[in-house]
Amino acid sequence: MRSTQQRGAGAHRGATLLESMATMAVLLVGILAVSLTVLAAARQNRRNLIQAQATLIAEQELERIIGIGCAGPLGQPCSNIQALDNLPRPPVFWAADGELSTTQNANPGRSNRLRFDVAVDVDPGAGGGFEGGARGSPAVDRVEGGAQLQQVINVRVVVSWQDSLLAGLAPATRRAVVLQTRMAP
Repeated sequence: MRSTQQRGAGAHRGATLLESMATMAVLLVGILAVSLTVLAAARQNRRNLIQAQATLIAEQELERIIGIGCAGPLGQPCSNIQALDNLPRPPVFWAADGELSTTQNANPGRSNRLRFDVAVDVDPGAGGGFEGGARGSPAVDRVEGGAQLQQVINVRVVVSWQDSLLAGLAPATRRAVVLQTRMAP
C-alpha cells in the first residue's frame, strides 16, 4: 500500500526537463514566426511608400506638362509638348522625411535619399513616329466622324528606381510607375 501512495505523490512533482524544453521550442518557433511576419510587413510598407513617392513625382510631372498646354504653329499642333519626348532629365531624390530634391545630399544631416529617374515619352514624337508602332487604345490617329485625328498626342511619364529592399538576399530590380494622358490643342 505504501508503494502506491509514493507513486501517486511523485506524479504531481511538476514538469520534467524534456517537457520544458519542448515548450520552449514551440514558443521559440512562434516568436520567430511573428518576427518574420513583422519584418515582411515592414518591408512591404516601405515598398508601398516608395511606390507612392514615385506616383506623386509622376503626377507632378504630368500636371506640369498639362499646365504647359498644347501650342505650336499650324500643322504642328502640340509641338512644344512633342519637344519633351525623350529629353534628358536630372534625377529626383526623395528621403523618407518627404523632402524632394534634385541633389542627393541637399541636407547631409537627413536620412539617405532614394534616386528616382524621370522620363517623358510623347507619341507621336516630334518626327511624327510612334515607338514600336504602339498607337494606344483607342488609337491616337484613329478615324472619327470620317476624318483622321491628327492633333491628339499621347504623353507618358515613367518614374523608375532601383529596388534594393532585399539587398544581399535577392538581386536588385528596377521598378517603375507609369502615368499617361492624351492632349489636344
